[in-house]
Amino acid sequence: MYGVSDFEDRPSVEDYDPWEHAAMLGLPIVFRDDLPDARMVACYSEEHTAVFVRPRLHGAVERCAIAHEIVHFEHGDVGIAPAQEQRADRIAARRLLRPRRLDELAGVTEDPAVVALELRVTERVMRTHLRMLRHGVAEHRG
Repeated sequence: MYGVSDFEDRPSVEDYDPWEHAAMLGLPIVFRDDLPDARMVACYSEEHTAVFVRPRLHGAVERCAIAHEIVHFEHGDVGIAPAQEQRADRIAARRLLRPRRLDELAGVTEDPAVVALELRVTERVMRTHLRMLRHGVAEHRG
């Protein structure tokens, strides 16, 4: 699975799947309406060692939120710090957006919103990816 371990971006490698990754890590994904903040779509709880996700989200929102929260779990993040949020955004974007898939769509459209829709990610993830490209952030999966 791309984005986990040392899998390279080859045609035979599957796209990143945050649900499968969470299962590999033994990290439960729990759907609940009563998250700590009404604006939250998901959160990682160190106390419960679980990711809580608001039910009935759009598929891309759910996929991206879980990918983001997995990064918080992997880094033992507690609380909400801007640097932790930015790191989780960057790592989730690297995992969710395979260079090979982006290249495939490059000849079809230059509209980031259309690319995001096709790749089942949010526009926020797409903007994070574009910001990393502009700032020359090194590619790595960590």
